[in-house]
Amino acid sequence: MRAAVLNTYNSPLEVKEIPTPTPGPEEVLIKVSACGVCGSDILLSKGGFPAVLPVIPGHEASGTVEAVGKNVDTVSVGTPVAIYYIDHCTECEPCVAGKVNMCLNLKRMGVEFNGAFAESVVVPARNVIPVEESDSLLDIAVLTDAVATPYHALKTIAKAKTNETVVVWGIGGIGSNAVQIAKLFGCHVIAVSRSEEKLSLAKEMGADKTITADSECIKKIKDLTGSGPEIIIQTVGSAEADRNAFEAVGVGTRLVLVGATTESFQLSSTEMIWSESSIHGSRGFTPTDIKEVFDLYRSGDIVTDHLTKSTKTVDQINEALESVGRSDTVRTVIEF
Repeated sequence: MRAAVLNTYNSPLEVKEIPTPTPGPEEVLIKVSACGVCGSDILLSKGGFPAVLPVIPGHEASGTVEAVGKNVDTVSVGTPVAIYYIDHCTECEPCVAGKVNMCLNLKRMGVEFNGAFAESVVVPARNVIPVEESDSLLDIAVLTDAVATPYHALKTIAKAKTNETVVVWGIGGIGSNAVQIAKLFGCHVIAVSRSEEKLSLAKEMGADKTITADSECIKKIKDLTGSGPEIIIQTVGSAEADRNAFEAVGVGTRLVLVGATTESFQLSSTEMIWSESSIHGSRGFTPTDIKEVFDLYRSGDIVTDHLTKSTKTVDQINEALESVGRSDTVRTVIEF
C-alpha cells in the first residue's frame, strides 16, 4: 500500500510503498477514504510532541472495513466507518467516567501507532464508529476532528449557554466550526483573524461581528463586550495568540485553549484574580461528541463545504502540510 511516513522530525514525509498491515484479533483493517490534514500534524512533524518514529501520521479519517480480527463482531467487511483516533484502555478512572480522551494509558493514531495518511490502516475495533451508507465519507473525515474538537470545547469545557458572547480567536479548520457551533448553541459570536478571507468565512458561518487581529483588536473586543465576553475559544497554535486572547478576558471570562503549541506565555495570578477569569485546556473530543456531531450534520445544522474544497492525493502530502494555516485554505483533505 502507499503511505506517507514521518522518519525524522523537521523533514518532509516520505511517500512509499509498504506492506498492507494485518489486523490482530481485536482489530479492524480499514481502507481509508479520506484523512484531514491539520495543525497538530504540523506540530507532530516538528517534534512538538513525542512520537514513535518512524510513524504514519493522520488521525482525522474515514473509510470502509476491509478485514476484521477473529474476535471482532461489531462491524463487518464493507461497513463504512469513522475512526476515533485515541486508543483507550476502558479501565482507568477517566475511561470509566466516559472521558476516554483523557485516558491515562492512551495511544494516539498517527503518533504512537500508524495513522491514516495511507491507503489502509489498522485500528482497535473499539475505535471504529459505523456511519450511514448515505453519509459522505469525505464529510465524515473532517467531522471527526475539525468539527468535533470545537464542539467538545464549547459544550463540555466552556459549557456555552444561549445568549452568551463567544469570541473565536483564529478562523481556520477549528475556528470556523467553533463559529457555527456557537451560533447553533444560541450564542453571540465575535470572530478574530488576521485574514480578511477568513473573516469573510466567519460571516458565512454566522459570526455576528468580525475583528481583524491587529494592535487594536483587544480594545475593539472590550468596546463590543463591555465587561468582557463570557467565553473565548483560542484556536491558534501560538503563544502570542494565547497571550492576546488572555488580554481580552473580562469579568468571569472562560478562556479555552484549543490550538496547541510548545511555546509558553506569561501571566500573573493577579490578572486572573482581579477578573475572576479562568483558563481551560480542551483536549480533542470523545466518541460521544463525534456521534452527536454526526447527528447535527445529518439534520443539516452543521455544514462542511468549507472544509472539503481543498483535496489532494497522498503523493501530495507535503504540499498539503504546507497549506495548513494559509489564508486561502481552511482544511486540506487527503483522498484515496
